[in-house]
Amino acid sequence: MWCTPCAPGGAASCDTAMLGAAAERAAAAGLTDLITCVEADVNALPAEVARGAFDVVLCHNLLQYVDDVRRTLAASLAPLRPSGLFSVMAINRHSAPLTAAVRAMDLRAATAALDTDQARTQMFDSVLTLHTAEEITRHLSDLGCQDLRHYGIRNVCDYITDDARKHGPAFYADLERLELALTARHPYMHTARLFQLTARKHA
Repeated sequence: MWCTPCAPGGAASCDTAMLGAAAERAAAAGLTDLITCVEADVNALPAEVARGAFDVVLCHNLLQYVDDVRRTLAASLAPLRPSGLFSVMAINRHSAPLTAAVRAMDLRAATAALDTDQARTQMFDSVLTLHTAEEITRHLSDLGCQDLRHYGIRNVCDYITDDARKHGPAFYADLERLELALTARHPYMHTARLFQLTARKHA
């Protein structure tokens, strides 16, 4: 596991805290010998990480914080062995107008979101650059990835404004079943709050 500071200010300390929590959980489960936590910049990975020996690499919730997406994807692919599985997850730009309209009831912001790839995060108080699955798919194809697949994450969950109901076991179970049914079904994955792409690194 590695973690890169993804926004100025509080992000680095947040990453350190998350890695500390992961190390504690590994120790509690007796998995210290199997799990190593490394904090590093994805574009300057330690040699032992970047040597191309990993079976799976997850690049989740990172792309919206970086300036050069192609460079970050290439760097993320470096630790992966040939034919290894690569997973990318990021905020879906197509979801921004719906989020503003449905969650915030801000129709002007929803209209403005149609023509920009910029958004703001309250968590780190920073500007995000939003992408679409189609854009990232082109990057991955250009980088030689194969067997690309597109999934929608939180297809309806974020658009249900009654958050309290989501804590009910029966409602949550029904929501989970619906999410799983929609995750790879057209057109829902195109408007999901997050997109996930999986691919195989070229052999």
